[in-house]
Amino acid sequence: MSGDSSPSIRALERGIEVLRLLRTHEGTELRALHAATGLPKPTLLRILHTLERGGLARRSMFDGQWRRAAVWAPPHAATVADQQLAEIAAPRLVALQRSVLWPSDLLVYRDFAMVLAESSRRLSGLAMNPRYHVGYRVDLFLSAPGRAWLAYCPEAEREAVMAHFRDHPPANPRSAAVFQHELGAILEQTRRQGYAVRDAVFGGSDAAMSVFDDGLDAIAVPVPTATGVHAAINLVWPRRYDLRAKVVEANLAELTATAAAIGQAFDAALAG
Repeated sequence: MSGDSSPSIRALERGIEVLRLLRTHEGTELRALHAATGLPKPTLLRILHTLERGGLARRSMFDGQWRRAAVWAPPHAATVADQQLAEIAAPRLVALQRSVLWPSDLLVYRDFAMVLAESSRRLSGLAMNPRYHVGYRVDLFLSAPGRAWLAYCPEAEREAVMAHFRDHPPANPRSAAVFQHELGAILEQTRRQGYAVRDAVFGGSDAAMSVFDDGLDAIAVPVPTATGVHAAINLVWPRRYDLRAKVVEANLAELTATAAAIGQAFDAALAG
């Protein structure tokens, strides 16, 4: 009997169809998958959860969208490590949020900015600003994760950043001022105290704080790996509560331990 006449497995065909629609970086909403496949939502959810249990797909806790797991990313893709870190970090960010109450973000360094890869904000009840999404680019010089990465990244990468911004100064005036006059002292203080802080006049975007302000404050620490620092995690809370000293005292040790656990798990995944 020829292969062409062999009966197909309909459930497997459906699973393959759904997997083909998923991307590794850009998320896909359930309603978009429903429209594309025509499958009933209960059936579609069973397929997605089966793919998730099999390590082939994942649902981001940040935006609720579905993506292929990192194992399906092309080996040469620059985002494969980002996706692996997000998958590894997600359950650890959940555990951290349940313990300390305030949410965390995982941001990876990519092309002269910190890029949002995963977050537990949705779990915390903290208001979500609609402009934030997986892939959102965050200022290196004003954000706590950017400063944490810069303070602990490999020297060659830091020099590349400095060279880039000497040729292409930041558009945000406050970011430009920090880069030109304050960055050395900020990074030295970050290393001395073991964590980075958000700039006092950073509103969370490229725009001036008078134009956009998410109302948050943050501290951040690097995620150490055997190949250097490629990411950072933070804790965020409403700035109006003036809690920075209390958050540092109560939660810095656990934040640092979570970052170390993410780095160790990432190293183990690469080695395995």
